[in-house]
Amino acid sequence: MIAQMTLRKIPDAVEKKLRARSRRTGRSINRTTIELLEEALGVKESKGKKRDLSMLAGTWQEAEYREFERHTAMFEKIDAEVWKS
Repeated sequence: MIAQMTLRKIPDAVEKKLRARSRRTGRSINRTTIELLEEALGVKESKGKKRDLSMLAGTWQEAEYREFERHTAMFEKIDAEVWKS
């Protein structure tokens, strides 16, 4: 573990957000920064809500994928009448 690291020229907006989060969570700026870096680098999962489908990535079997493709194929068709100028 690295004992110490110095960051220079931290933008004002970043500092304000960092200090605000530190106050809100009751953690030191150091601990807050480490947690944010861990989350951003994928070392530690974010505690916040995920708003994507990453939890499903790589979980479908081939048959499930084919079924999904079959059921959503109609969305691939372009309605030429709607797209006329």
